[in-house]
Amino acid sequence: MDVRNPVVAGRFYPADRVSLQEELKSYLVTKTKIKNAFAIIAPHAGYVYSGKTAGATYASVDVPELVIVMCPNHTGLGYPISLHPAQSWTTPLGSIDVDTAILKKIKGKLPQAEFDASAQLKEHSLEVQVPFIQMCNPKAKIVPMTLANMPFDIIQKLGAVLSEIIIDEESRTGSRPLIVASSDMTHFESAKSARTKDMLAIEQIKKFSTKGFLETIEVHDITLCGLYPISVTLEACNNYAKAKGVPMYANLIDYTNSGAVTGDDSDVVAYAGLVLHN
Repeated sequence: MDVRNPVVAGRFYPADRVSLQEELKSYLVTKTKIKNAFAIIAPHAGYVYSGKTAGATYASVDVPELVIVMCPNHTGLGYPISLHPAQSWTTPLGSIDVDTAILKKIKGKLPQAEFDASAQLKEHSLEVQVPFIQMCNPKAKIVPMTLANMPFDIIQKLGAVLSEIIIDEESRTGSRPLIVASSDMTHFESAKSARTKDMLAIEQIKKFSTKGFLETIEVHDITLCGLYPISVTLEACNNYAKAKGVPMYANLIDYTNSGAVTGDDSDVVAYAGLVLHN
């Protein structure tokens, strides 16, 4: 497969180039600019619901020319660690190249990862991130990964692999790649309940405690869908911080829920945008 074509354009976001550009510009607004971003956590619902949160998060960082994008698997298709084999992805904004050399490095360092297109046949949670990346840096390349059902030791290994690759790329190019962890927060509870639960999870993210994050999700039955992308991101952050001897920080950029659009707070999906940085 040479090209991955969009499957949710016209549903999750506009299929028309000009309309999509205008909508993205309206979202890419922030009062906060954060230097030295290592990763962001951004939502992936239809733009009408989560575009403002995603846009504020992307706008708060400088998007470099290499972006490692990890999303959850909503369809059950493919392998637990699926590396998409296409050489480029397309959106209404045009084509974005995939850094296939980085994907091969990940596969070489982590045998559990598999080149697989099926995980993205119907998946929206990575695709909706791509137009934001294209708008923020038209020269960017992506490293697309779909994650599901990973035991803790594999979460640790993948986090270590990504940290090593990021350090190598930073040394080689002078520019640090950015991780994007695609995740919505609590699903189908009241806005009040969702916020209470989500803030517990966000507290663990701010502590960079991968185990604490996973335990909090389980104990409080938090229906956050990007469990594995976020966990791997936290491990990558911790490995990088240890290797470089730098502290890591997490800023919550925005938090909202679908009730802000529908007017119904009784049954919402919640969205958070965070920046992890040193």
